[in-house]
Amino acid sequence: MPTFAAVDIGSNSVRLKISRLASHHLVEIHEDREVTRLGESVFSSGFLSPEAIALTVKVLRRFHRAAQKAGADTVRVVATSALRDARNSRAFLEWVRSATGWRVEIISGVEEARLIHLGLTSTMRVNSSSVLMIDLGGGSCELTISNKGHIRETVSLPLGAVRLTNDFLHHDPPRKPELRQLRSLIRREVGRIAQRIIKARPRIVIATSGTAEALSVAAHSLYRTKSQRANAVTRLQMHRIAKMLPRLSLEQRRKVPGIGVRRAEIVIAGA
Repeated sequence: MPTFAAVDIGSNSVRLKISRLASHHLVEIHEDREVTRLGESVFSSGFLSPEAIALTVKVLRRFHRAAQKAGADTVRVVATSALRDARNSRAFLEWVRSATGWRVEIISGVEEARLIHLGLTSTMRVNSSSVLMIDLGGGSCELTISNKGHIRETVSLPLGAVRLTNDFLHHDPPRKPELRQLRSLIRREVGRIAQRIIKARPRIVIATSGTAEALSVAAHSLYRTKSQRANAVTRLQMHRIAKMLPRLSLEQRRKVPGIGVRRAEIVIAGA
């Protein structure tokens, strides 16, 4: 059976998924993920830090061993916002190639959105109506309007959780002026596609990424009703948790169910 491996080098974390093709369906056989914060220094200095590079390459070596053990026939390795922006991305690509033999493909925000859309439409029943897809990464946020399984609009915005935390949130808990500036930027950037979203009248909103999952778990733990589906969060619940998190210290955020130790550092901007 053909075996495929996909590696996503993100601004916040690095992910691996290995699947086998069986009866025209992909069956996942291995998954791995680690937070390396590759993009953290990029958003402040323009360069990948040596420490983040070394940690990311170490993780990629582990992924490479897993792919070899699984007998992966095809491996696709992509990198997103951090590598698009970094001035020293070429050095990183060469280091990865030397350590693993892999050629890293730096993809555009539009291609990133296309792949997210492809993954969602191949695994979920989202073909019957207008859907807004939101992928909240560490360095960027991709918004895609899908109708009957086809992309109608897509935009990649510089609204990643790591990027925004570095740019705006310099105190713990954040101060009100910091939050006002952060929200102002988000409104301005989302305004670029707001009218098209309104016109599309999406019936469903699907959010992906580790931050979205963490917020979903937190919202369910704190506000879920008995009749609510396990993977669904209401707009009111998201508003409540987005309002609550900035009032908490880092240590308090780490105790919120689903948030986690590292995610607590960037979750306010993500919310």
